[in-house]
Amino acid sequence: MDSTLRMKANQIYNQNCIEGMNAMNAESVDLCITSPPYDDLRTYNDSSKWDFNVFQDVAQALTRVLKPGGVIMWNVGDSTINGSETGSSFRQALYFMESCGLKLHDTMIYTKKGSSLPDPTRYFQKFE
Repeated sequence: MDSTLRMKANQIYNQNCIEGMNAMNAESVDLCITSPPYDDLRTYNDSSKWDFNVFQDVAQALTRVLKPGGVIMWNVGDSTINGSETGSSFRQALYFMESCGLKLHDTMIYTKKGSSLPDPTRYFQKFE
């Protein structure tokens, strides 16, 4: 049986996102808004399994289900290790462009509310 026949429109599925997207029709999504676990800055149910290999699988699955002209809003940030940012968000953006064939249309920066106290070894970041 074709796995794409199991997914219904306008229904919520609580499952691994890669498995869910693999069960979806290709080019069936206009817009995806997501905030994946990144650099151990966010904790989700299965975030201990998140790494660049998992990111690549998610990016490939998203690209497959995205309609031509569709948009992925990928909300990520970088952690700070030994006073320097990891650059994970840049590596992910480049992967979407170079390996998935997508275009980077905009980078949005917004002021965060409720930020933690400043790190004494670097400036205080008040945006994401």
